[in-house]
Amino acid sequence: MAGGGRGRRRTERTLAEVLGPVEACGQLAEGAGFSDILNRAAYTLGGLIAADRMPREEAKQALRDTAQAARPGQEQRIEQIIRSGLEAGLTKPLHPAGRRP
Repeated sequence: MAGGGRGRRRTERTLAEVLGPVEACGQLAEGAGFSDILNRAAYTLGGLIAADRMPREEAKQALRDTAQAARPGQEQRIEQIIRSGLEAGLTKPLHPAGRRP
């Protein structure tokens, strides 16, 4: 994983891009596809973690914080979705050009 300020900015930018749709769910009513959106974000971050492009704990915490802000009071459901999505993504590394081997 790239070090220094540039690597940190890249991580922050990637997190913002992947978590944007999860965050947007906070502005929408229940039934807006939150579970699928969160699962997709967790899967993507799992692939980035597997490709050593994202620190695992940072990704998990960012997912958790964003999801709980969007859907407060659903912590158990959120944890289950994150765990499942990350586990699936970890089996499919996401390489720089967005390709999975």
